[in-house]
Amino acid sequence: MSAIYIPLNSFFDKKISMKDLLQAISIVGKSKATGIEIRRELIKEEDLLPVLQNIQPILHKADLYTVYSAPIPVWNNLGTVNEQALHTVLEESNFLSAQWVKLPLGHYDKKKSDLQALGKILKKYPNVSLLVENDQTVEGGKIQPLASFFENASILGLKIRMTFDIGNWAFQQEDAYEAFQIFHPYIFYFHLKHVVKQDNLFFTVPLPPEQTADWRRIDQGISASIPRALEFSLEKSMEEINKYIDIVQSNQGRENSHAIN
Repeated sequence: MSAIYIPLNSFFDKKISMKDLLQAISIVGKSKATGIEIRRELIKEEDLLPVLQNIQPILHKADLYTVYSAPIPVWNNLGTVNEQALHTVLEESNFLSAQWVKLPLGHYDKKKSDLQALGKILKKYPNVSLLVENDQTVEGGKIQPLASFFENASILGLKIRMTFDIGNWAFQQEDAYEAFQIFHPYIFYFHLKHVVKQDNLFFTVPLPPEQTADWRRIDQGISASIPRALEFSLEKSMEEINKYIDIVQSNQGRENSHAIN
């Protein structure tokens, strides 16, 4: 069965205190979840380093693997590598002993963006892998720039994989099934959510449990060895987390030809 991660934004939608964070870690640690996704944007900047340093032993004691997520793009507005910000985030991840850092693409331009410069940065952090996510922006949520980035990064042998967010494609009117066909060789981390459109606005809601629900089709195409994250509003309770973990894991009874090994 898949490892299941709980992102902090499934519990909170604004800046949180250390007490909130400890409560979340406690709940996730007691649930069937395998890990937690620490969201940089939810921690006050002035509290960031003390918080990261203090919670690492707590995460270890709770036996939780960690993904460190930050809304800091890999490529800046000029299409060059966001060097100082990347160093900052990767160094912060070391405080958590996080194995993965999740970032949005930003303004990648295959003609200008220097992947070798990115590779040099990543080599300085051999204990962490970069996961680039399709986000909700024009620059980082469209198929074409992401496909170009992953294809060229793969050619260079860079240690970069994809966070495939099943719901974010809707924000840029991209087809999630088409995206899956293109990106499945690169996927390492799979964000599960359901997005609905009302009055030209998009809203993230919990996964529908019906057997005919759209999310199941893509989920069944990805190997059970790929970690999943439940990125939608959850009650801060072990029972609520376990309910959705059971729904997701029960969907893995069969895998089609698109599954990766």
